[in-house]
Amino acid sequence: MLKARFLFYPVFLLTFLFLVDSIFRIPYIQTLAKIDLTAVNYEAKSDFLQKLIEEKPGVNTPKTKKIMLVLGSSRLLYFDYDELVSFYPDWEIYNLSSAVTTPAYYDFQLTKILDVGIKPDLVIMETDPNQFNQNSVFKSSNLTYSFDLGYVLSNLSLFGKDHVSFYLGRKLFAVGTYKPYLDQMWKNYKNPYLENVLGMHKSTYDYILTHNGNGLSPIDNYMEKDSNALLQTSHRTLDWLFASYQRSPMQFGFYEKILTRLQNENIKSVIVWPMSSPDFENLLEKESLVKTWETEIDTITKNHNFSILKLKHDPSYTCNAFADGGHVAKDCYRGLMRSILLEYFRKYEPNHL
Repeated sequence: MLKARFLFYPVFLLTFLFLVDSIFRIPYIQTLAKIDLTAVNYEAKSDFLQKLIEEKPGVNTPKTKKIMLVLGSSRLLYFDYDELVSFYPDWEIYNLSSAVTTPAYYDFQLTKILDVGIKPDLVIMETDPNQFNQNSVFKSSNLTYSFDLGYVLSNLSLFGKDHVSFYLGRKLFAVGTYKPYLDQMWKNYKNPYLENVLGMHKSTYDYILTHNGNGLSPIDNYMEKDSNALLQTSHRTLDWLFASYQRSPMQFGFYEKILTRLQNENIKSVIVWPMSSPDFENLLEKESLVKTWETEIDTITKNHNFSILKLKHDPSYTCNAFADGGHVAKDCYRGLMRSILLEYFRKYEPNHL
């Protein structure tokens, strides 16, 4: 009898661990464990995607406007929704961008949209060498907060066993994402500005859901005026992005998967390589790995009958306002969308120019 009781100890221990882990599935506890906006942005984008899937614009309702999908990182996230509505009344623009994204993330979004019958008239997709870095923060960003099990398993050959195991671990155990560092959680709980943080979380979430996916910028119209600060943030960004750069066959595989589907379904697309501050662009020019990536990505893109709009070479685009070395200020988003649509008309509707 005593021996039989010992057999239940692992069961009791496992049950206890799952009970403890369930505490870290409570939203308020999650906020104390991870107080930044990363999880909020991804949750909002996930819910916004689900909203699109349920509403099926152009499928369940008559199509009164052209549909544009924007797939990008934080560099395509902060378009001004009201300006888009005012300046481009013929377009319904849905922004599925989020911070630190990759081709795998874009493929997930696009697959979900196309599989329910939504047919966009234009897909805008960002590309950038860091998105193809094997040692990027893909695991702690896209793989942690995005994707569903069906999508991951259906792309097992691209994700590989390591990424699938990581994904399952994060989904089974909340403490993998929301670390139970009790001292830090206590500090966050005692933070006198905690209510403001919670309010910012709610405002960010609600804004994304009610503004077609466009993000609520935490710095709004701020632009950095100190040239030395721009240089310093350019160096820090470059070091963060490329210090341990290694080519990711997985991300190249997802990139080709996207282009193949866009090509097969005759979906008009503009692939854009955004511009950063002149200091950051000058630093990039010195990186041999960037030149290698550019050569490869140009070849793959051309093989699928697409091309890349490289804003640093586009005479129709100018920007002299930057939030930091790696990001344009919100003021430059007007010119960004204008250049993208000019490229669209050059490629697909030249008679309307």
